[in-house]
Amino acid sequence: MASASLQRPGCHRASRPLRSRLPARSNPPRQRSVRQDPDRELLQFNVRLAKNRQALLDAQRIERKAFREHARIENAVTAYARELGALLDERGFTQELLLSEPEGPGEAVLIVQLSDLHFNERVELPSNRYDFTVAAARLAKLASRVKQLGRSYGASKVVIACLGDFLNSDRRLDELLSNATNRSKATLLAVDILRAFLLDLRSEFNLEIYGITGNESRVHPELGWSDELATDSYDLMIYSILRRGFCGVEGIDFQGFRANELLFEVMGRTFLCLHGHQVGANLQKSVQEITGKYAAQGITVDYTLFGHQHATSIGDYHARNASLVGSNAYSEAGLNFCSKAAQNVHVVTATAIDGIKVDLQDTSGITPYPFATEWEAYCPKSEGKLHEGAVVFQVVV
Repeated sequence: MASASLQRPGCHRASRPLRSRLPARSNPPRQRSVRQDPDRELLQFNVRLAKNRQALLDAQRIERKAFREHARIENAVTAYARELGALLDERGFTQELLLSEPEGPGEAVLIVQLSDLHFNERVELPSNRYDFTVAAARLAKLASRVKQLGRSYGASKVVIACLGDFLNSDRRLDELLSNATNRSKATLLAVDILRAFLLDLRSEFNLEIYGITGNESRVHPELGWSDELATDSYDLMIYSILRRGFCGVEGIDFQGFRANELLFEVMGRTFLCLHGHQVGANLQKSVQEITGKYAAQGITVDYTLFGHQHATSIGDYHARNASLVGSNAYSEAGLNFCSKAAQNVHVVTATAIDGIKVDLQDTSGITPYPFATEWEAYCPKSEGKLHEGAVVFQVVV
């Protein structure tokens, strides 16, 4: 008997597969193309336009600043040159000048180191005083000692090595422009005193003058080593005025001016002129390092002349000059460093180089060179170097 399959009433086998018990995934709705909002497009266009406009404004601001700085420099230099020209017109440089001819070639040549004169500095200390009048007296004393040495050694020629820092400068454009008259007068006062110094020596010797720049007498705030930047200096201005003023005068020859270093030859010896701010603390080692670069070029430097540190040091292969100023408030109070006014003179013969320090601190009984005292209007005091500047408001980007 065939067995019959039992089925519950109303129940039937499923003829399709069972659905998964997992929850059904909902498919993301199909993305429809969205039309750009006109307001959004306008906003983006305005932002791009504003950025382009700001970039143009920034470029114009930079251009205007560069032109403004250039114009300020040119205006300051123009005012300075205009005042110089006006003051030079007031005084004749070589009017009614009669010079005798020195004797023939002598047995020696004198070299005068002239550095760190700082003409327009004023010192008022119990131990030292300095202004234009004192500078004129100390240079007169130096000329007297040079003439004494020249007579003793039978010299007929004096070489003057101008080693820089003849003037203190204003290295800010506002000060240079506002002090154009005073700065011009200080420059012409320095020229006036040096003119008298050169004529005093010329009465007994033929003169050759060389020059380089110092660091304190620069006009630009940055210390430059290139010729273009380093010669932006009052040292070159003073040298150029003297050279132009003595143009055509027999026995006073301006042989050359360089930015930082200069070579000249005396009686077969090669001398190197520096200001001294490139010389390290170990003098002998530093000087030999500097002369080594000339040795690599086949040039043998026999003696190096420099100044800068306002203290005398005469060695076998170098001579450091003191200053015409002597101690000032900054060196004594700020550095605890005392010095005396002095300059070096070297006697060069066929067999020797004799270096001599000439003490110029005491000028008792010395008559200063005459100069235009009506121009003595501005001398910065050395104690100003002791004042530290404070930043009141500063914006840093």
